[in-house]
Amino acid sequence: MDNAAVIREYDAATDAQSLRACFVDLQEFERTLEPDLPSGAAVADAYLRWMLGRCATWDGAVFVATVGDAAVGFVSVWARVPQDELDEPPGEYAAVSDLVVRPAFRRRGIGRRLLAEAERYVRTRGAATLKIGVLTRNVGARRLYERAGFSEYRVQMTKRLR
Repeated sequence: MDNAAVIREYDAATDAQSLRACFVDLQEFERTLEPDLPSGAAVADAYLRWMLGRCATWDGAVFVATVGDAAVGFVSVWARVPQDELDEPPGEYAAVSDLVVRPAFRRRGIGRRLLAEAERYVRTRGAATLKIGVLTRNVGARRLYERAGFSEYRVQMTKRLR
């Protein structure tokens, strides 16, 4: 557990560059698992605009873990995602869109604390269900989510055709 890390709400004025660096780290790590993913630097700005836009639309928030002046991880969570699948329960659900801790700060409990803050946030907004996606090959993240009480609901499978 890293007691030096502070979890607080994202501040665009001071955290934007650190948030971008965290996202790039996440995307580059995921590319080691799925090489067809685009590079973090190539999609970071557009992705973060999209993610923050969804926060504004779906009653979301971004929380950062800071050590000193730098954000070393973040979680993005949306409290009111409208269900758009006809074969799913009607209404809204909450979703963690992204969770990352920079490599040098992993295995200190920061990811668990960020996830707990996301859950606390959506509970205060009345969410009954919290969803999170994870790459199948991301064993460490899957273990964290299982320990936090998540269970598999639906598995999406792919087949390469070329």
